[in-house]
Amino acid sequence: MQVPDTHQASSTKAYVFALIACAVATALALPLRDYLNPANAVMFYLLGVILTAARYGRRASIAASGFAFLAYNFFFTEPYYTFYVNDYKDVLTLLLLLVSGIVAGAQTSKLQAERNFFRTKEHNTSVLYAMSNELTATRGREHIIATISRHVEEAFSAQAIVWSPSTKLAELREEQAAHWAYEHQQPSGLGTTTLPGAQAYYVPLAGTGYVLGVMPRARQGFTADERDMIHTFANLAASALERTDIAEVAEKTKVEAEGEKLRNALLSAVSHDFRTPLASIKGVISSMLMEDDRLQPDDKKELLTSAHGEVARLERIVSNLLEVTLLESGKLKLKKDYYFLPELVGNALKQTEATLQGRPVHCHLQPDLPALQVDGLLIEQVLVNLLENAAKYTPDGSPITLRCDAYGGQAKIIIEDEGTGIPVGEEEKIFDAFHTAATAQPRKGSGLGLAICRGILQAHGGSIKGENRAEGGAVFTITLPVGALPAMTEAA
Repeated sequence: MQVPDTHQASSTKAYVFALIACAVATALALPLRDYLNPANAVMFYLLGVILTAARYGRRASIAASGFAFLAYNFFFTEPYYTFYVNDYKDVLTLLLLLVSGIVAGAQTSKLQAERNFFRTKEHNTSVLYAMSNELTATRGREHIIATISRHVEEAFSAQAIVWSPSTKLAELREEQAAHWAYEHQQPSGLGTTTLPGAQAYYVPLAGTGYVLGVMPRARQGFTADERDMIHTFANLAASALERTDIAEVAEKTKVEAEGEKLRNALLSAVSHDFRTPLASIKGVISSMLMEDDRLQPDDKKELLTSAHGEVARLERIVSNLLEVTLLESGKLKLKKDYYFLPELVGNALKQTEATLQGRPVHCHLQPDLPALQVDGLLIEQVLVNLLENAAKYTPDGSPITLRCDAYGGQAKIIIEDEGTGIPVGEEEKIFDAFHTAATAQPRKGSGLGLAICRGILQAHGGSIKGENRAEGGAVFTITLPVGALPAMTEAA
């Protein structure tokens, strides 16, 4: 492994520091010249060389060794204050000082470079790990691109952009460099042979249609290690963007599959629920056409009443289908006003009078119930659907109980029956569109009524829950928020 000397410096500042280090060593050792062995002064200069190497690298340490050689010769070898040397032993000391300074400086510089190299690697690994974790938890192309840019800028103290063919850069040169990298799937821009005059280094994000551009704060190119790191970031970014593409395709496929499922269920519901009333209406019309002269008035009235009932049934089915469509698309518009629960319950009971004929209906309404700010027609429809369901899935003549109370800022409407109840495990499924309870009874509806109830209540900020009674039968609980009546203003 080759470790770059990240502290290598050739600037005037480094050589000035080397000169100052030797000057300080001289200032410290010179007063002790008469008390120390002259060779001991070498230690002061070696310390200055090592400090220079640690701070500015190998070249500065060599310069410091040369300054130390001259200073020691001038101040610590006789004759003093000249560069002449009387004793050959001093020559050996000088040479050892020079060689030792160079070697010590080189080793110190190497160790310092290694330390900084591994510190940088550790920092880069940490940054990549943080970016990977954040990208894993990030959803949406725009958020992923913002995350990539932010981490690259933090890692390289540089400005980063994620470019696509639909993006326009301010400068033509940058636009050309980014487009070239996109077209040729090769790096371009700063530090390359392709449009090197650009301010940023551009790396294509393979397979995504994007290019990562990194522009250093200072006008200088990136080192080889930094470019490798940028490529690592680019690969990680490309993986995140590809994952987003795959997720979008999967979501689109899921939506299409759900749409196909809904269409099939709708066709199934239409084919089943429309066939029976249409057949009945056709039979009535055929009978009246073929035997009109022989039919008594009472028979005609009975046939017309039957046809009218089937037409009303068809009308309810079509209305339910239209409302499911509105709920699924989020286009249901609420026409809210203030209503009192007794009024809503009374209207629902009146609409289901024929369906509930022959059944005792027990109503228990808490006195002084508060007003609700709701779409009255839609809430009445919820009550109608639940009462009709209770009539459909319970024995003829069995009672139905309806309770209303309010507390804690919520109003509750509870409808109980004494039928077979809800099949175990289907307490939530019964509110899905086109789902019918798996009972022994023949299918009596399209499975839209409860789905419509839930959609309407959710649009009002309420909820509905279905459970089984301990005594047998089902109980449906509606919860709606209570709205305060507006303040009454006195007439002037």
